[in-house]
Amino acid sequence: MKQVVVRLATLSPGAVVVSDVVDPLGRLLVRAPVTLDEHLKALLLARGVKDVFIEDRRSADRVESEVAIQKEMQSLEKRLSLFRAEDPERSLRETILRTVETFYLEKR
Repeated sequence: MKQVVVRLATLSPGAVVVSDVVDPLGRLLVRAPVTLDEHLKALLLARGVKDVFIEDRRSADRVESEVAIQKEMQSLEKRLSLFRAEDPERSLRETILRTVETFYLEKR
């Protein structure tokens, strides 16, 4: 997973810091990985630490979302395949598919 920098003040207990934490003078305060608790957070903030690295879990969620979108689109295509090719509703089928696909792409 990708690592991202976040403001320490915004993190909740249980967040996993994935990079060593140093104070503004470069002194090692904590070796990674470490699970953040209230005591550690307060200590780091008191030592002047503003930002820490955590894993970006959104990228994993995005992959799962893409798989879910693909499955949804396949399911929709199967349902819409019930429209006969010679029917005037064929253009309706294509419009529905494009609309749903656009909806999911915009939500990313």
